Amino acid sequence: MKSWKVSAILTAMVAAGVGVAMVATNPGEEAYQNYATQRLTQYLQEKECVKLDNSFRDLCKLLEQRQGQTLLRRLVAENTQRQNYGLLSIYQTTFSTRDVVPSFLQNLLSLPTISYHTETVGLFGTFQTYKAERQN
Repeated sequence: MKSWKVSAILTAMVAAGVGVAMVATNPGEEAYQNYATQRLTQYLQEKECVKLDNSFRDLCKLLEQRQGQTLLRRLVAENTQRQNYGLLSIYQTTFSTRDVVPSFLQNLLSLPTISYHTETVGLFGTFQTYKAERQN
């Protein structure tokens, strides 16, 4: 009977320690914005920019510059909802090229509209995107 109590106490202590570690390492919004901006930049360069006509590919080069990164970071910040559960956070981001390029300019330049919805969990100081869908 004593060993059962010791096991229960040790298990409770380990669970409490893991819980404290999760709370202490739950990444915040700024860390998410950095993560999402980096992932978005990489995705756009690898998947979307290659689909554009050569005349528009120069727009993608802006993604590598500070101004482009600032724009994407703002796009992420303005279009993300965080659900903070203490132990972890869920980030839902929905964005479109219409959020960046005004519709009259987008129509004038014949740029495609690209819209995405992503869901990411942040825990133990890292992020894992578990859902990324292109929306029509």
